[in-house]
Amino acid sequence: MKSKIATFVLFLLSTYAYSQKIISQELYEGKIDDKIEISLYLKVAENGCPTIYSEGIYKYKSNKNKEWILFNITFSESQNQFTMVEHFNTGILLLKRENNQLIGLWISPDGKKQLKVELKKVKINPKLIETLENALDNENYQANDC
Repeated sequence: MKSKIATFVLFLLSTYAYSQKIISQELYEGKIDDKIEISLYLKVAENGCPTIYSEGIYKYKSNKNKEWILFNITFSESQNQFTMVEHFNTGILLLKRENNQLIGLWISPDGKKQLKVELKKVKINPKLIETLENALDNENYQANDC
């Protein structure tokens, strides 16, 4: 019995050591090319290695289906810059975080179209964070489920 308890305690400690620590959960709203309204949810976390990583989704506000687009994100902590590749490589966002804004470019997959992006951080409550986390989890599931 003692060995089972000890094994269970070691398991809990090991999973705690490798769990994520959320650094920030932020919602940004703004425009691409001064006319296309979007919402972007960005989560920055640290895993047990420790490695800082980012996850995110965005959607066009005009999209009546409310479909989110998943990103594969690379984050440069030293430059406070994000490279966000849309799932299925349908576009890239290169954004720099300055104060409470994300500013940069949306680039088409062929690189021929580059549009200005300006987003401002908006306040969010715990209920909205939960909704956004569920949307992020769902998009990750849809993208990575066999």
